[in-house]
Amino acid sequence: MIRLPIPSLLGLRTERLRFRPLTAADTAWWMAYISDSEAIRFMPFRQGNAEDCALMIQRSLDRYARDGSGLHALELLSTGEPVGQCGLLTQEVDGVQELEIGYHLLPDCRGKGYATEAAAACRRFAEERDLAPSVISLIDPGNTKSQAVALRNGMRPGKRTVHRGVEAIVFRSARAGGA
Repeated sequence: MIRLPIPSLLGLRTERLRFRPLTAADTAWWMAYISDSEAIRFMPFRQGNAEDCALMIQRSLDRYARDGSGLHALELLSTGEPVGQCGLLTQEVDGVQELEIGYHLLPDCRGKGYATEAAAACRRFAEERDLAPSVISLIDPGNTKSQAVALRNGMRPGKRTVHRGVEAIVFRSARAGGA
């Protein structure tokens, strides 16, 4: 069972990154993600579509209000420059409430270890606060880069499912003594 509400990630830091809640103004820099065909290949968004960009951010704003979960902006500690989004999301998977670690990096920020660093911070955050018996990441079977992040975050692939009409592998990291 997930303990709600999910506490804010505001102030969470890693060696190179800080988390902060998204705002509607973040669409200005997030368009670089929505405009990248590789980034949205596994997502239900139209390349370069400003409405889809705003919708993606609005989903997190709605989640914050509903249960505290949601993606957060990731910024470099050294410059404040945004590099992507990461956070804890409540999801229903095959009729079961799950706590997901989601992550998306801007095209120019991939391959630098930011996704792994941020996802590991989210896993520790959830474990330290006993938010759920395990955390998951829902990953498209063709998204080998996100699968590699999940593996580096101590997750293992499990069952396949269909989530929001899209096939996904459920990667899971169970806590000691957890499910």
